[in-house]
Amino acid sequence: MSIGDVVEKVVYLLGAGFSRPLGLPLMSDFLIKAKDMYFSSPSTFSYIKDVIQMINELSVVKNYFKSDLFNIEEILSILEMNDYLGDQSNKELFQRFICSVIEYYTPEIKYNNKSTQLFPVNDDRYLSYIMFVANLFNLRSTSNYIYRDDDATTNYSIITLNYDMVLEKVHNFIEINLFNRFGRVVTQSQFAFIRDKKSGEEQKNPVYLVKLHGCVSKGNIVPPTWNKTNNEDLLEEWKLAKKLLAEANHIRILGYSLPESDSYIKYLLKSAMINSKHLKTLDVITLDPNNSVKNRYDNFVEFMNYKFINAKIEDYLKSINYTTVNGDKYFNNLELVHSRFMA
Repeated sequence: MSIGDVVEKVVYLLGAGFSRPLGLPLMSDFLIKAKDMYFSSPSTFSYIKDVIQMINELSVVKNYFKSDLFNIEEILSILEMNDYLGDQSNKELFQRFICSVIEYYTPEIKYNNKSTQLFPVNDDRYLSYIMFVANLFNLRSTSNYIYRDDDATTNYSIITLNYDMVLEKVHNFIEINLFNRFGRVVTQSQFAFIRDKKSGEEQKNPVYLVKLHGCVSKGNIVPPTWNKTNNEDLLEEWKLAKKLLAEANHIRILGYSLPESDSYIKYLLKSAMINSKHLKTLDVITLDPNNSVKNRYDNFVEFMNYKFINAKIEDYLKSINYTTVNGDKYFNNLELVHSRFMA
């Protein structure tokens, strides 16, 4: 990077649609996938039967109010309100339920010994995600080494609403199967998702990964309900998310439909904009079959440099690759791919 170059800060905000191409459930079909999982092995997943029974008992609600009891967010919101105002807690059961369904539908990513590709994976669906993560870190590989490109002019961070471990699995695959093959001149900390503000301040161009709802690996998930922010364990994650959004030059929202019930995300974005330093663009890419999602965003966003694209996330990801210069591979074409996709 030459003197005078400015590093652009890009923040990706990821919804459930980001992981959907790998087969993970959305809120709208979470229950259906959970039932498929249960009936595939009732003895193994017997606790899911208890959740299904609770949901069946909620059918009385429909005698009085409109209620979509196939949408897990609606179901858990009603149940959590019932627990919150009563003396019975189903929190641990819900957490186990959500974690187990997500883990069940997250495909494994393994090294494919028969492949000759740069990233020899057993599941081709992961290739685009690998390219995405490699670009987030601005990796560069020579015939002997792989390292982060210090001349990169874009710094990326991730804020995700998902509980899954997709990005962590991809990162681990690159760590084990690429660095070990080519060697490295990059430290462990230079190729790591940063999870807290203090660690990020100690590193040049940190790539943050902030999980607003917790993670299945830690079991600290917050069900996607009205009571999302009432969790002290995740307070620091929310503070870091606000900081990243406030400092962002570009905010890109992928696979998030901005449901009416998610007012907390709207207030997070509004709160961050109070301290916004230099936001240049706000782009949204998500599938919108009936134009309802675009209408929600249009009614919420007033920023003049806002764009909405109705598209599949896999179509966005599949164009991400690398460029080759004198035999070296530069994982730095994410900005080009994004600008072409939004054109």
